[in-house]
Amino acid sequence: MPITYRRPGVYLEESLMVNTSTTTSAFTVACFVGVTEKGPVLDPFRVDAWSDFVSVFGGFSPIQPPDLADPKALSYLPFAVYSFFQSGGRTAWIIRAVSSTDGEEGAPATIAVNGSITTGTPPPPLASFNLTALSVGTWGNKVKYALATQDTIGSGATAQDVFSIQIYVTNADGVDEVVETFSGLSVTGEIAGTRRADVTINDPNVGSQYVRVLGTNEVQKQPKPTTGSPIALATGEDPGLPDASDISDAATSLLTTIEGPVMLNLVGYHSDISKINTSEANTSYISTAIPSSSWTDRDDVFVINDSAPPRLPNQSSAGYKSSIQNTLDLFAGDSYSASYTPWVLIPHPQRIGEVISIPPGGSVMGVAARIDSTVGVFRAPAGIIASITNAVGVQTKFTDTELGDLNQGNINVIRSVPGAGICVMGARTRKSFGVDHYVSARRTLIYIKEVLRRTTQFAVFENNDQRLWSSLRMAAERILRPLWEAGGLKGASTNEAYFIRCDDRLNSPSVIASGEVRMEVGVALQYPAEFVIIRITQYDRGTFSSEVVPSA
Repeated sequence: MPITYRRPGVYLEESLMVNTSTTTSAFTVACFVGVTEKGPVLDPFRVDAWSDFVSVFGGFSPIQPPDLADPKALSYLPFAVYSFFQSGGRTAWIIRAVSSTDGEEGAPATIAVNGSITTGTPPPPLASFNLTALSVGTWGNKVKYALATQDTIGSGATAQDVFSIQIYVTNADGVDEVVETFSGLSVTGEIAGTRRADVTINDPNVGSQYVRVLGTNEVQKQPKPTTGSPIALATGEDPGLPDASDISDAATSLLTTIEGPVMLNLVGYHSDISKINTSEANTSYISTAIPSSSWTDRDDVFVINDSAPPRLPNQSSAGYKSSIQNTLDLFAGDSYSASYTPWVLIPHPQRIGEVISIPPGGSVMGVAARIDSTVGVFRAPAGIIASITNAVGVQTKFTDTELGDLNQGNINVIRSVPGAGICVMGARTRKSFGVDHYVSARRTLIYIKEVLRRTTQFAVFENNDQRLWSSLRMAAERILRPLWEAGGLKGASTNEAYFIRCDDRLNSPSVIASGEVRMEVGVALQYPAEFVIIRITQYDRGTFSSEVVPSA
């Protein structure tokens, strides 16, 4: 409450100190783009657990698009998201990509619920509403409904029924399971104690996760509910499979919605479900590697490429290595993306005793999220702590020479490490030189830029003088000093780890007159110990012999 100062004396006032934020939320915001069985099209949706993904986007079922009669398509997106959560991921944003070709947008399953009230003279008109699947796809053809009368209010021409709707879904065994029940409904909601059907079922928070009510006529009376076996929705159709440009467009749509640092994985698919076993190759795998330069207005997007193709049947490790190098030559020089190989083997989540080979992107992002939360973004997401929790093997084992060639080509290899499991053993971006050719260095720079951007928002429209410059220097100090103390910057002291400049040398009168305030921040980024070399010397009465033990 404001105080009016009228008499001489001491006045005590209480105010809250607003401290500028020096941290961000959980850094790794994982974003996946790909094909799903169901779910909103080109509309990013956040999931915090695997069960959230299943309820919105479906599971591991193959997809039957209209442009591919036989065989069906198997999307790797569900497997990538599943592996992300299994390896330590916490939050992910999903966007469902579809073909942009005319006539391939797909269609939701739907059915008209018709009926009439037969009592009264003259009979009231026919009333109807449509039940439509929540999203496009053939999955909606497995959804059924059943109506049941709970009570009849009034008589004659004014008789109205209060009814309930049960939603069923046909499971893999062909059994109809009740998944939702909505009771106490009427079409108009005018009956005391009832709920309006379309408002109740369409409620975004507590409504149906399977259907929507469309075409309700509020003037006409509700349909006379029928009883009997559940009635299936029909004519649902999967959209066409997206190509690389469709995937890129979907990613662009996602990035216009998600703010802050992002790790992005563009997940492919293949169109031959007969070749999902590890003994056979997915020769029709759709590569969706897109360099981060595709989003020129974002400098906080780090792309995990799934561009490495799967290994072909009977292909040698040397031949596979060459095919990977040929595929990834296009993306050399980009420090905002990284490529990983080979594909990893995980137990099939739905088939006991069977393993499936999947692209490594989702697993790598889960590992990065786990290391971010336990150590820090400055720690390279590689080494024995970077084990893929649910992996049981890799599709290809390379020789030492091949491993060296791949690493020299900035391709990060996933391999088995005795005593640690299946680990990510590479930490390079696609850039070939400079400190930011390491993943940890680039992501640390992204982190620092993002925190500085958020922390210095208070300076906008403040008076541009020494007091503001001092405040900016202190804000940057509160960011960089804890980062150095945690080991994110090198140097024995803060003077060696970073510098902050914001004074009259940078902010001349002409700069101030243009409405600008300038600050320079320099940081000494850490280099990961990529090669550990141990020299063993044997001593025998003044004679020395030595051997070099390379890193694991």
